[in-house]
Amino acid sequence: MSNDTSNEVVTIQEAETLLFRGIKSSGYSDAEASVMRDAMMWAQLRDNNQGIIKLTSGGLAKSGDGVATVELDSPTGARVNGHQANSMVVIDTAVAVAIEKARASGCAIVGTFNTSQSCGALGFYTEKIASAGFIGIVMATSPEFVAPHGARQPILGTNPLTVGVPTDRGLFLMDQATAAFPWFGLLEAKTAGIPIPEGVAFDADGKPTRDPNAALQGALRTFDRGYKSSNLALMVELLAGPLVGAAHLDKRAAKNWGNLVIALDPAMLGDAPTFYKSAAEVLERVRHAERLPGVNEIVIPGQKEAAKAARRRHEGRVPLERNMLQELRAMAAQWGQRAAEATQHAPSSAGGEGNGALPVDHSCRLYILLERRLERLEQSLTSSSTQLEELVVRQANLESLASSLSVRLHGGDGGVASTGGLRSETRAPRRRPLNGAFVGRHPHARR
Repeated sequence: MSNDTSNEVVTIQEAETLLFRGIKSSGYSDAEASVMRDAMMWAQLRDNNQGIIKLTSGGLAKSGDGVATVELDSPTGARVNGHQANSMVVIDTAVAVAIEKARASGCAIVGTFNTSQSCGALGFYTEKIASAGFIGIVMATSPEFVAPHGARQPILGTNPLTVGVPTDRGLFLMDQATAAFPWFGLLEAKTAGIPIPEGVAFDADGKPTRDPNAALQGALRTFDRGYKSSNLALMVELLAGPLVGAAHLDKRAAKNWGNLVIALDPAMLGDAPTFYKSAAEVLERVRHAERLPGVNEIVIPGQKEAAKAARRRHEGRVPLERNMLQELRAMAAQWGQRAAEATQHAPSSAGGEGNGALPVDHSCRLYILLERRLERLEQSLTSSSTQLEELVVRQANLESLASSLSVRLHGGDGGVASTGGLRSETRAPRRRPLNGAFVGRHPHARR
């Protein structure tokens, strides 16, 4: 996404706040919204169209109030039943299970099924596995959006495949769909009123089209428009579909889409530090290979996007497509209105008399004031290190006060304040990825 007149540059803080509130307007809990926000912002900062457009296009409408459960559990494998919980939350659970098993047993294979929304950019989850020091492989199915080679009928999903390999000199992160163009890229192009690239889709009659509206009624093509990418898409269809118990016929109606998560400890096949070093040397050889005329740089998969995200994090700003941003602000305002109404109609006290609790309506207003004050402080961040240090201290003080207020209101509920439908936007600690660097605790430091 280029920074032109079709975009508006906003602070990352504003984007994250709007996105969180927009997710909340769809009925998700704070914990769910935190995972979903982080997954979509990871993509948005990289100009990956698995970002905010997923929410504003209606692709994340809540399908149920289920909670994921682990089935078929073993030392090296498991299957996670999503019970129609949000797909991003379910696959995030699967990744956590896979990492835990890989630490204990050296490898893990975890499947998910019974979800019916997009799980977002798979690189977000694969990076978590690689940041723990493991090789990560993640793949996903989706409804019938893509035509196999030689067909015009959509049978396959966009079927993304990601591989993350940690090295001493950065992360190799291949994250790509087997389709020629993302499904949500069609929705993004439709929202922006722009054509899609040539040769990536058919209309309903099997004719090539650049109109995203016509493509939505037809089918996407696989990425090389030939049998090789079609074969790869079919492989993902089988491994992340029937293997994990997901639907393979009429997937949109079945509302049962699948994912496969694999985590491998390099120590299973040798010395892990030696592997990290050798893998880095391979990347360096590729990066410094003799180039063809006109080629200025050979890019390692994932590192250019990571550098862009790191630069935007440092600058504290991100460009967003104006129409999408307008829709996001409307969704966030909708939740804000409901929160304000909940505050106005909340009971006058919480927990009975004599327990030291503040009146709920006063407490909620105080919490909102604290939140707004915190947002203003964060938005005042400049490049001055002194101001940054002062801001961190002031932010910590405000967050401590907000936490204390939550405990007084609810006797300590994990940092989530809930009063008559108003839930505080408690943020989970967020990893700040280093530009091209291997991050996370070394898995073999314990050995």
